[in-house]
Amino acid sequence: MTTGNDGLTLQQRDIGDFRDVPTLVWSGEDALLAQALGIIGNSAPTTQTGKSVLANWRIQVASRVKEARGEQPWDPADSYAVTIGFSFYLPSHGKTLDAENFVKPTVDALAAGLFCAPQVNPRNIPRWNYDDSGFTTLLIHRLPDAPTREAEGAAIAVSAQRRG
Repeated sequence: MTTGNDGLTLQQRDIGDFRDVPTLVWSGEDALLAQALGIIGNSAPTTQTGKSVLANWRIQVASRVKEARGEQPWDPADSYAVTIGFSFYLPSHGKTLDAENFVKPTVDALAAGLFCAPQVNPRNIPRWNYDDSGFTTLLIHRLPDAPTREAEGAAIAVSAQRRG
């Protein structure tokens, strides 16, 4: 699989409540845009509360992406440019924030939302192991911090370069 990024353009997009999010888009293609709100789950929760936050975050992301993709799953064999912008409400995460710890669960849930069968309810996904090897280009942003717990979340953009 080629992982070249020829033909990618950077565009400013409004995604839900998030304004002017720089997003990568394949030339001539549109982008799926989704907003997921909620406390962003950490990939290594150390408490039961943290595990619950992670589970809720994955469900939120997968649900919003599945809703935005439409009825049919996308083809995991295509190439994808994925942009994720995170806006954290810092009191929910403590004084230090390792931003990369929030990327993997979000990408896993995003893949589930894109590729799961129409009848799959994200609340019932037992393993978050959908094939994301087609995610050839990832752009991760730390957006301005959320002013409230309710405003925490992520802006997601996915652009597909169809194969075949």
